[in-house]
Amino acid sequence: MTRRTRLLAGAAALVALGGAGLTAAQAAPFGFANDRSAELAGQINPAKPRNVILIIGDGTDDSIITAARNYELGAAGRFALDELPFTGEMTTYGLKTAPDGSRYPINYVSDSAPTASGWSTGKKTVDGRISQGPSSADTVAGVDYDTVLEIYKRQGKRTGNVSTAEITDATPAAAASHINARACQGPANMATCPSALKAAGGKGSIAEQLVDNKVDVLLGGGAQRYAQTLPSGGTVLDYATTTRGYQTVSDKAGLAAVTSVTSKPVLGLFATGNMTPRYQPLPVASPAGAGDANTTCQVANRGNQPTLSEMTSKAISLLDNPNGFFLQVESAMIDKQEHAADVCGAIGDVAEMDDTLKVAQAYQKTHPDTLIIVTGDHAHSTQIVPNSTSAGRATTTIKTKDGDPMTIAYSTADTTAAGGFSMTHTGSQIRVAASGPQAANITGTIDQTDLFATLLGRTPSTMPTTTTPAPAAKPVAAVAAQPRVSRVQLRRGVVVDVAASGATTVTVTITGKRVLKTVTVPAAGGSVKVKLKAKQLKQVKRSVTVTVTATGAGGTTSSTTKIKTTR
Repeated sequence: MTRRTRLLAGAAALVALGGAGLTAAQAAPFGFANDRSAELAGQINPAKPRNVILIIGDGTDDSIITAARNYELGAAGRFALDELPFTGEMTTYGLKTAPDGSRYPINYVSDSAPTASGWSTGKKTVDGRISQGPSSADTVAGVDYDTVLEIYKRQGKRTGNVSTAEITDATPAAAASHINARACQGPANMATCPSALKAAGGKGSIAEQLVDNKVDVLLGGGAQRYAQTLPSGGTVLDYATTTRGYQTVSDKAGLAAVTSVTSKPVLGLFATGNMTPRYQPLPVASPAGAGDANTTCQVANRGNQPTLSEMTSKAISLLDNPNGFFLQVESAMIDKQEHAADVCGAIGDVAEMDDTLKVAQAYQKTHPDTLIIVTGDHAHSTQIVPNSTSAGRATTTIKTKDGDPMTIAYSTADTTAAGGFSMTHTGSQIRVAASGPQAANITGTIDQTDLFATLLGRTPSTMPTTTTPAPAAKPVAAVAAQPRVSRVQLRRGVVVDVAASGATTVTVTITGKRVLKTVTVPAAGGSVKVKLKAKQLKQVKRSVTVTVTATGAGGTTSSTTKIKTTR
C-alpha cells in the first residue's frame, strides 16, 4: 500500500517522510473513504432465496473472531466474514424447565442445543433440548417443532448437514432430530430419553433420526454413534445403509469419489468422535501463562480427514439442483477448544470457517439466488487482555501476524480434577452476517429465532421506486510532510503529500508570519513540491504551517501540519 493510498483513507497522521517504519496495522486505512449507501442499497434483494447456506461457528463471538484475525491476518486484516455486506447482532438466551409449566424462566447462558434449536425451529427451548419445546423437567419430552431442514425437505429441496463435531452433536442434531436430551446421540446413550426409544413409540436416538429424515448429505465425525447396536439388532450404520439406502464413506478419498445423491444419500463419518482441529493444541497455563512473544500455532496432522471447506465444497456440488437446497455447516471445534482453553485450536477453526465461507461465496457468485448467513450459537470465554499478569485466571500468549504478542485469558472455570481447564459459555450477544437474497433481514439486533423465517424466506417486500438523494458528504482532507527541514531545503523544495475525497478543489497553503504560497493540487490529492524564495524565507522563524483545504458540495474541510526549520 502506497503512502498516498493510506492518506486517502485518512491515515496521513501516521505517515511521516523519513520517519520510522510502520507495521501493517499502523499503516492500515481507517475504514473507507467514500459513502457506501448506494453500494449497500444495491446489495438489498427482497426475493426469496432458492438456495440457503447457513455457516455456524460454534461458540463464535466477536472476541474469538478478533483473536483469530489478529493471529492469522494481523490487527488490520479482514476475514471474508468481516466483508459481508450486512451485519447484525443476535441474542442467544434460552429457557429453563418449570415444574408447573406456568412460566419458563429465562436462561441467560444457554448451551448449543437450545440455541441451535432456536434458528432451526423459530422457538425458544431449554438447555439440552433438541428442536423440541420446554417441559416440566429435563427427562420429560416436549412438543416436537418442525425445523428449517425438514420444511425444505418436504418442499422438495435437497438438504445437507456438515460438521467437524460428531454429526450427532447438538448443533447438527437440531437441524433434523427431536429429543429431550442432547446426550442421547446413539442407541447406547438413551438413559435420559426413555420415551424417545422406538420401542416406546418414539423416534429413536439422534443417530437414527438423522438418517430417518433422509438428509441427502450428512458429513462429520461420530462414527462411534453409528457403530452402536440397535435394540432390534445390527448397528445404526447397518440400518443407514440397508434400510435407509445411504452410501457411506470414511475418508477424504471416499468423499471425493461420491458423484451423486440423486438415488442414494451419503453419510460420511471421518472420525470416531470429533474431527481434528487445524492446529495442534496449545493448552492454557496458570498462573504464569502458556506461550510467549515468539509462540506460534503448529499445524495438526489430520490424516485422511477432509477439511470443513472440502466437505462444504463437496456438499454444495452434490446438493446443487434446479429446485434448490438447504445446507447447514458447522465449524464445531471453535467451541470444543474454547472449553479446553486451547486458543490455537479455537482460532484455527475460525480460520477454517472463513475458508468455508469463501467456498460458499464462490458458489454464490455464479448462483446469486443463494443466501449465505454466518453466525455462532452462543458466546464463549475467550478474552484478549493486556498481558499474562493483568487479567484472567489462566492465560496463553502467542505471536500474531503483526509480529507482536497477544495474550488470551480464560476466567469462567477452575481447574478440573485432571488438572486442566473446562471453560463455560457466556451470555453475550453474538455476530450475524449475511449476503444474498433477504440478507438485509439480519441487520440491527435480532434474536436467533428470527433467523428461522429468514432461512425459510420471508414474504418479499416492495423496494421503493424513488429515493431522496442523501446530502453530500463533507470532503475529507489530510496532509503530511517531513517534520523538520533546513532553510536550505525549504528553498530547494519540500514534498507535501495531500489526500482528499469528496472535493472539487484542493489547495495547499504555506504560512510563516503570513501566507507565503498557495498551490492547487488535483481533487483527489497527490504530492506537490513547494519551494520558497529567499525573501519569503525572511517571513519564517522556527516553523511553517502547511494547510490543505478541500472544498466540495458538502462544504469545506482543512487539515494542517507543521514543518520545523533549522539553519
